[in-house]
Amino acid sequence: MKQPEVTITCASCGFSFKKGEVDRQCSNCFACTGCEIYLCPSCGEEIVVKPMREMKRRLG
Repeated sequence: MKQPEVTITCASCGFSFKKGEVDRQCSNCFACTGCEIYLCPSCGEEIVVKPMREMKRRLG
């Protein structure tokens, strides 16, 4: 089954693009959490997409 295309929207200017259309940037931080960093093609603002955390189920 094919995964749906993800659209990213810049919070600064509202420009939208598909995830594969723009190269990712990486600051090589010391504590990589798997985030994705893009530079908006329209205004140049940095867009950080953080991965969703898994929900932990409480037992007991």
